[in-house]
Amino acid sequence: MPTSVPDIVHGLPLFAGLNEQETGELIQEGRTRLCPKGRSLFVCGDEIRHFYILCEGAVQVFRETPEGREMTADILMVGDTLGELDLLQSQPTRSFNAVAINDVVVLEFSAAWFQKTVTYNSVLALNLLAMIARRADTVAIEAEHKSTMAAAQQVACFLERYCILHHCDPHGFDLPYSKTLIASRLGMELETFSRALVKVREHGMAVEGTKVSFVDIEEIGKYVCSSCSICESCKEYEALKAVLPKKDPVQATDTSADLT
Repeated sequence: MPTSVPDIVHGLPLFAGLNEQETGELIQEGRTRLCPKGRSLFVCGDEIRHFYILCEGAVQVFRETPEGREMTADILMVGDTLGELDLLQSQPTRSFNAVAINDVVVLEFSAAWFQKTVTYNSVLALNLLAMIARRADTVAIEAEHKSTMAAAQQVACFLERYCILHHCDPHGFDLPYSKTLIASRLGMELETFSRALVKVREHGMAVEGTKVSFVDIEEIGKYVCSSCSICESCKEYEALKAVLPKKDPVQATDTSADLT
């Protein structure tokens, strides 16, 4: 396997609490799989044979309606795992499609390895449960936001979380994938998402084409976090406040340039 893959895997939350030898022994049973942009890792209805750890790139997980419309369940990034829910539920076939958004590298393990490891390695099993719980919590919060927030607030919250969770520079980072995919990920039409990007500029963010930056953290907090039930305990917002200075009241910042 490429030398970069074990380096990435050793630092993942899935292996937290295990020493390098223990992690090495676990991952040596995996194989590196390259999946070019646009190719499927698996499709809905496939027999379940593998569990994956995403080491490079991004993967869209989705279902299709009878009319062929893609309904995105999640976009997975480096460090995320894929396939564990189907295995834990002992389903015979895949319930989603998984497609590489860009060139992807995964560490692929057999279903038998997964079942054996979660049965006998309590540390890894608890780490896996914690990751599943965090995803479920994110789904619950996003469901709440659809009821309590305008589209622009949802987009701003998504970008806050993405920036912190993926260690981006809040002073300027690129949208993680296409606007069409982000809109699908948030359950919005593309036109709604595009209008939301324009709106967030009025509330402490700057958007230039695919480049995003946080300009006024206090304004972002008033606009976004005031509509969220976990605003007092939001780790992502607190992390942003820690790295972004308060805006100088006499400093004028133009955030109204047109999207390219």
